[in-house]
Amino acid sequence: MALVIKSFCSGALCRAIRPELMLGRYSSTLQNVIPGNAVHNAEENVARNLSTKADVEENIKQFKKGNFETLPDPGLVEHFRARKQVVSNSLKEVTKEKDGYTLPHPIWLPDETHSVKITHKEPEGRMDVLAYYSIQAIRRTFDVFSGFTIGQRNETKWLRRVIFLETVAAVPGMVGAMYRHLASLRKMKRDHGWIHTLLEEAENERMHLMTALQVKKPSVFFRFCVLISQGVFVNFFTMSYLISPRFCHRFVGYLEEEAVKTYTMCLKDIDSGLLASWATKPAPEIAIKYWKMHPESTMRDVILVIRADEAHHRLVNHTLSSLGPYEPNPYLPGQ
Repeated sequence: MALVIKSFCSGALCRAIRPELMLGRYSSTLQNVIPGNAVHNAEENVARNLSTKADVEENIKQFKKGNFETLPDPGLVEHFRARKQVVSNSLKEVTKEKDGYTLPHPIWLPDETHSVKITHKEPEGRMDVLAYYSIQAIRRTFDVFSGFTIGQRNETKWLRRVIFLETVAAVPGMVGAMYRHLASLRKMKRDHGWIHTLLEEAENERMHLMTALQVKKPSVFFRFCVLISQGVFVNFFTMSYLISPRFCHRFVGYLEEEAVKTYTMCLKDIDSGLLASWATKPAPEIAIKYWKMHPESTMRDVILVIRADEAHHRLVNHTLSSLGPYEPNPYLPGQ
């Protein structure tokens, strides 16, 4: 401590007693970049801001006593005030942007959205078989009870399907992130990057829902059905994740395989004329901002980027299911 105080004192006294030394160095530097009167004005500003010998001795005295409350408030110094103003302005700019709160996520190029293929990962072991056939049973049951496979498909049926499925699809990422977050706190171990990917997935699925809601507002009965299904699925998935995260990620991987099939079928309906209005219907503003789409994009373009998202989730969850619980997540934020 004595050495620290001595060093502090010597430096402070040198600046207080012989300011001309500092001004000399300051002037020689400025002469190379600032001409004429500007250097003289800068020297005067430095001289005014230098501490006197009495100021330095008083600060040293208070420092030795441990009375730090009397030391200058950094907020009163011009440098800190300027920085505070810059941060404040930056926050205001972010607040003005309606889409400024979204997490990093992939922005798809046209060739990427058109190159998505329907793929399937063959189950390996009983856990994978259980996950696969669970998804098949859920899909077929939903197709029947929602009336999707009865009669001709139209815009109403497609919106009902998309809105309902996205309210369910946004659950796994949030549940998985919450579980891993609490486990990291409880075990006092690092998460190795899984949490941000799962949160990003949950938000991405929610943005699919927000986009569909710009086209159709669900009825009270529909909202009631969502409430019931969410209550059942959240509890089912939470208990399943507590028992086997590997099963849950494989379950979501197969769920996303079906989602890619669904959106591929939607694109075929648009191109075949069953859903011809979506070929020219303008994309919602929220979708254009979120995916950085062309201002003249259509609903068909929205379905393309949503399908690309689902294909990405398919890959991510199959990968996470094959990793150990403490292995690093290979996907960085936004990837």
